[in-house]
Amino acid sequence: MTSTPTHTAGRLDGLVLGQVIDVDDPEGQGRVRVRLAWLGDDTPSNWAPIAAPMAGNDRGCWFIPEVGDECVVGFDRGDPSHPIVLGFLWNGVDAAPSTAVRERMIRSLNGHTIRFIDSTPTSGGNAGALAIEDASGNSIVLANGKVTIHSVGVLELDAATIVLTSNGVRRVVTPNANPV
Repeated sequence: MTSTPTHTAGRLDGLVLGQVIDVDDPEGQGRVRVRLAWLGDDTPSNWAPIAAPMAGNDRGCWFIPEVGDECVVGFDRGDPSHPIVLGFLWNGVDAAPSTAVRERMIRSLNGHTIRFIDSTPTSGGNAGALAIEDASGNSIVLANGKVTIHSVGVLELDAATIVLTSNGVRRVVTPNANPV
């Protein structure tokens, strides 16, 4: 997909493709600099904020791209000196983390993953799963009325009191009452 923006009296109307070239915002505002594909050179943009699904004072969705990621850029009131990154693209070179239509996923560069797996509910109650996995193979999976915690090493629970209940039997574990 290529786009050619329209220039009218200093305005830049339309969307353009770019590539992230700098993520180290000197003001710590989560902005990036991009190289705009249609310029055909290495001229960086001004610092561009990233549109997010939610943003506010000390809250919101914080996903800073990697240098080299392809992006879609718009311009505030058509002013080319005020770029705004509207989103990012998979492009044939950079593959999506999944091709499953019923799976939504957040995956970091190092492979830490949150997966929302939706499926058509069955008579057995299978309606999918929520899975949190790290790059080492540790995971927490919530599916079909069951929570599975898997650790490749040590599983550590740290609390003043731990209460375990199963089939009406309750077991309270406290530091003094139940020494290991």
